Amino acid sequence: MNKKILWIISFALLFILWIKAGPFQSTEEDTTNDSATALNEESGEATANEKSYFKSHPISQKTPDFAAITDVKERKQAFFEFLTPFVNEKNTLILKDRERITGLLNSNKKLSSKNKKWISTLREDHKMSKLDNYTKDDLKALLRRVDIIPVSLVLAQAANESAWGTSRFATEGNNFFGQWCFRKGCGLVPGSRDEDADHEVRKFNDARESVFAYIDNLNTNAAYRTLRAAREELRQDKEIITGLALVHGLEFYSQRGQAYVEEIEGLINYNKLWRYNRVQPNQEPQ
Repeated sequence: MNKKILWIISFALLFILWIKAGPFQSTEEDTTNDSATALNEESGEATANEKSYFKSHPISQKTPDFAAITDVKERKQAFFEFLTPFVNEKNTLILKDRERITGLLNSNKKLSSKNKKWISTLREDHKMSKLDNYTKDDLKALLRRVDIIPVSLVLAQAANESAWGTSRFATEGNNFFGQWCFRKGCGLVPGSRDEDADHEVRKFNDARESVFAYIDNLNTNAAYRTLRAAREELRQDKEIITGLALVHGLEFYSQRGQAYVEEIEGLINYNKLWRYNRVQPNQEPQ
């Protein structure tokens, strides 16, 4: 009888802890399922705004044939110079959104219908719930996701995931980050895929779309909330956001975990990729 009572009490305590840490917990930074299986999964289709942007800002630059560049140093330089403008382009758009959100945070005026609609769309794009009304805390929660990914981190992961632009997924699908999708025909079927698996490696129209989707993934997927928390802390301390500062938030990007993190860190250091990071403004709301 005593054992039964103890078992019931233990179960009740476990249930309470599960509620606090599990699916009933509702915080703005945890609106998507977080598990090791998320890893490198689908980051979602381009948003309506991104599709419109791609259409109105076409690119003419073709992806270089990196495999044909036999000199390693030359290949690396070509790889960095090809992808860096796309990262800067995406980060510039993000900073514009941050500036607008910051302006709304610092204003004492009530949100206009136009701004409320814009915030709702931006929250939806970042996998956050749309609300009837938004408080300052709601805007601050959005700001945690709407932020840059340093060029150094992007280049290191792209080099790792695409074998310096020579992988099949990069050459046939413009996919430089190994991003997945789950609709039949949405991408390329991995040769090593298990028989019971249904994922494919996404195909993009060009490398820029792959860069945008990768940054969107880090900014929205719950698996990378540690990365976003580290980035927010840097903002609050008015410090520069670097790849080395965020790299430890990539533990769930690969099944290799910490070994993968150390590999990306090594790529940043060995290639001195911090030299590609841009000067960052630090005008943030208190």
